[in-house]
Amino acid sequence: MNTRKRKIIEASLQLFIEKGFHHTSVQDIIEHSNISKGTFYNYFASKNECFLAILEQLRYTAQLQRYELLTNRDEQDIHVLIEQIIIPMKLHEEQNLMTLFEGIFQSSDLELKKGLRQHRFHEIKWLTERFINVFGEEIRPYAFECALIFFGITHYLGMAWRGAYHVPADLHQLVQKGLEYVEALLPTMQQNNDVLITIDALQRIQKKSEQPVITKECVIEQLTGFVKQLETKTNASGHELVTFLIEELTQPSWRKHVIKATLQSFRTAFKNTTHEAEAIELSYKIAFLLK
Repeated sequence: MNTRKRKIIEASLQLFIEKGFHHTSVQDIIEHSNISKGTFYNYFASKNECFLAILEQLRYTAQLQRYELLTNRDEQDIHVLIEQIIIPMKLHEEQNLMTLFEGIFQSSDLELKKGLRQHRFHEIKWLTERFINVFGEEIRPYAFECALIFFGITHYLGMAWRGAYHVPADLHQLVQKGLEYVEALLPTMQQNNDVLITIDALQRIQKKSEQPVITKECVIEQLTGFVKQLETKTNASGHELVTFLIEELTQPSWRKHVIKATLQSFRTAFKNTTHEAEAIELSYKIAFLLK
């Protein structure tokens, strides 16, 4: 994704938060981005597409941070899981996205509501697999329902806390309490084989969820396009790292530990630059391939 498209996405997000999604027009985005109408429509068919691109970028950022958090740590450690769950919550809180999301859910725009549902589904799917990692393969039949229960509990506890005390709940306490409830329920569910929504439901929903397939060929193509945008003189180390990643990914046998160790440096090389967002996206996609 090129720099201009990223600029439109960032401008759209800022306006959506400040003015609200429905009070922001395409013309507002065009003026804020300092682009022509033709340029906007060259990248997006509507402001809805801008919003969906924002959701995708949030997912890339959260999943990459979760991946990096696991470095040299035990994925079965409940404390690691707590930290991972909190990551997107912090992102939403820092950018005041919950108000934006709630406004869209209360609207009649079916396309946007579908996009938000898919965004939440990705979170539920991720937590389902993490519950199996942490609590063991034997809880697989109950993991999807436990993930749903967890998000339901934390959502309403957080909402009640804000309503009563007029401040956001402590995220660590909120997540820990939700996990305590899940851990208390699991033995009874296993003993009685008591589950309302089985993991088969997850697979059925997944078939209906539109999720782009990440392939080695697509990532190499994006990296190649990315490196062409860079000026070697202004970011020689970044240019070198991208070239190195392309070379590694084109090898028949990957040196996964080398690629994994390079990702942090790659991301850091583009921090606070116009290429930062795409570096995050590419890092996530490469980390996904390494799994």
